[in-house]
Amino acid sequence: MLRSLYAVLATLLGTTYPLASNAAVPCATVDQQLTHNLKIQYASLIAGSLEGKVQPSKVNINSIMRSGTWTVVYASTPVADPGYFFFDSSSGENVFKDVWGGIAEKGEAPEIARWARSLGANKAISACFADTVAVAE
Repeated sequence: MLRSLYAVLATLLGTTYPLASNAAVPCATVDQQLTHNLKIQYASLIAGSLEGKVQPSKVNINSIMRSGTWTVVYASTPVADPGYFFFDSSSGENVFKDVWGGIAEKGEAPEIARWARSLGANKAISACFADTVAVAE
C-alpha cells in the first residue's frame, strides 16, 4: 500500500512539476530547432525582405524560434547589423512583418514582448523573443 502510494505521488510530481516549471521558462514551448531546410527557406525570405540588397547565400541564419504561425529568425547579412526577422504564416504564406536589432536590459522585456504582440505575434513567441534579447544588466 505504501509502495503504491509512493508510486502515485512520484508520478504526480513527475508530470505536474515540469509543467509548472516550464511556465517560468519563456522559451519552453517554442520550437528552436534550426534545420538545414529552414536555413535555406528563411535565407531566401530574409533576402527578399531586404529588397534585393543581398543574395540568400549571404544571409547567415543563427537561430530560430517557431510557435504557431509565427517564426522569428536571428540572422546577419552584409548590409545590416544582425537582427530578429519576424514572419507570420497565418495566410498560408510566410509574410515578413518586421525586424528588430540590438539587445535590451532585462527590465525592458515586458515592453519588448508588447512590441512583438503589436505585430500580431502570439504570447509564447513574444515572451521567448523578449527573454532572448533582454539580457543586459
